[in-house]
Amino acid sequence: MNRNTVRTSVVAVAALLALFPATAMAAAPAAPSAASTGAATAVAHHHKVLPQGTVATSRGRSLRVRAGAGVTYRATGTLRSGRQVSLVCKKDGTSVHGNRVWYRLAGHRGHYVSAHYVRVVAGAYVPWC
Repeated sequence: MNRNTVRTSVVAVAALLALFPATAMAAAPAAPSAASTGAATAVAHHHKVLPQGTVATSRGRSLRVRAGAGVTYRATGTLRSGRQVSLVCKKDGTSVHGNRVWYRLAGHRGHYVSAHYVRVVAGAYVPWC
């Protein structure tokens, strides 16, 4: 290889690295990617990687999204069973079938769903609010 080819290659690599922030590169799994395995593990949100969950309700029922962490808060919408959601954090709330944990949803300012009906991707950590 001559010098010009090496220089062009280095510039091309530097340009590609500039397209991907260092945090995204550090958060990438060393194992097969989520796209190749078909399992989503996290979604980037404001430079943070958020854990993912899947709504799992019985008989295809919809899950109510609530304004707070409890069944007494007003319902603000619904999510279908099987829907993937990004989770910001978890907090204690009203017990649903013995589970007091509620997840705050990303993109839904202050909206919560009962953890009883959400299956978090294996190995993902949801921090406390």
